[in-house]
Amino acid sequence: MKAMLLLLPVCLLAQPGATDLLSGTWSNENQQGGGITQVVVRRDGSRIVAHVWGSCQPIDCDWGEADAEAWNGIPMVIWKHGFSTVRMELVPQPDGRLVVVYRTEYNDQSGRSDPGHAEFFALQQVKPESVETSAARALLKSVSETYRSLADARFESTETVNRQTGKSEIRSENSRVLLFSAPDHMRVETRGSGEQSILIEDGSEEWQVFPQSNEYIREPQAKDLSGRYLAYRLLDRARGTPRISGHQQFEGADCTMVQIERERGVKQELWIDDATHLVRKDVYDEPPATPDGIARRSQTVYTVVRTGEKFDPALFRYDPAVAQAKDRRQLSREAPVSLVGKPAPDFALRDLEGREVKLGELRGKVVLLDFWGTWCGYCREALPSIELLHRAGENRGLAVLGVDAEAPELAREYAAKYGYTFPTLADPHDAVAARYHVAAWPTTVLIDREGNVAYLEEGMEPQKLRDALRRLGVW
Repeated sequence: MKAMLLLLPVCLLAQPGATDLLSGTWSNENQQGGGITQVVVRRDGSRIVAHVWGSCQPIDCDWGEADAEAWNGIPMVIWKHGFSTVRMELVPQPDGRLVVVYRTEYNDQSGRSDPGHAEFFALQQVKPESVETSAARALLKSVSETYRSLADARFESTETVNRQTGKSEIRSENSRVLLFSAPDHMRVETRGSGEQSILIEDGSEEWQVFPQSNEYIREPQAKDLSGRYLAYRLLDRARGTPRISGHQQFEGADCTMVQIERERGVKQELWIDDATHLVRKDVYDEPPATPDGIARRSQTVYTVVRTGEKFDPALFRYDPAVAQAKDRRQLSREAPVSLVGKPAPDFALRDLEGREVKLGELRGKVVLLDFWGTWCGYCREALPSIELLHRAGENRGLAVLGVDAEAPELAREYAAKYGYTFPTLADPHDAVAARYHVAAWPTTVLIDREGNVAYLEEGMEPQKLRDALRRLGVW
């Protein structure tokens, strides 16, 4: 990559009309690469604005827009996501392609590093839109401008999610209260099937607070709040084909319904209040990503949509010292030291058939805990090795237990489909995962015959795990 950078033109922005070479919609020539998938560059007066999407499932992640600035004559865009900062260079090539060179610096204390990437993009021909699509997009633009111009607002919502795989259909519900104070303060309180959490954006820091365990995660605040909680700000620039699908009253408000056909078969339908241009209902349908995957349908209903409300500034502040709270990431990093050699945190959970399993009653055996989930790709890759350990060690004094926070029906059907026979325990709200300071999935824990933690590792490293099992005399 360094050799490529030496060949880049160093006076691109100084050349008359050279920046026009950047304008347009650019798609990555390697759509399976897992990096940046699309870049849209446009002029806004004297500004050059880049809009970027990164590879995600079920649809690509929308990074939003940022200004390109000249750096040694090369257009550079800096994306401040909070947990990471991405520096990106946009370099037109003589053959008409665009090279996007980018590198990520992580701000989440994870220790991750990125060597950098250079990817080739081809200019796409944008087809003219139909009159119907243009009308729908004009309405979405009004919605986006409404959300971008909010001063102070309260949104209370209920989200219902149905997940279906095979013969199982699981329903979960979350309630959310979002307070927004312009330009960059936000508070989001979430309760439901997962762990209760409070997200606080104070203008410079992002705090994710977990009241039940009195823990927190701290990161730099993203430059743009148009993430998942205020994503309606970006509706006018969203990829996909919108159309007006009908008109309907909802909760006493006259609404226009807009359906958006997104990539990979995903569909979104919005009920937009005709008087305020605020969203009152949002239905999101995701087909299975694979033939054996999970279909997901979520419905968000906004029970309170109120603008102009004034808030106590204290709602947008958090001080862990006052709360005597602990840093969850630090606890996770220290877990191999702070837990290994100490008595394993005790628990009693029910397996997928409803039978209670108590850790204390397994004293005298070596216990392997595998924290996993059907949603976790790395977990799914590790499960065959976990099953092998279960079958080979069952008669040698090894008890293998999966631990999953999902609905038992999902885990049960997944295990049956692939022939996994090791027991899995249902861990509602990730209560046991929190006691073992699990912050990444999968995480593997070994507990010796005396009930002490002997091994704790994020990810799945079969050789290290087998070596630990040998030391404990069960492999």
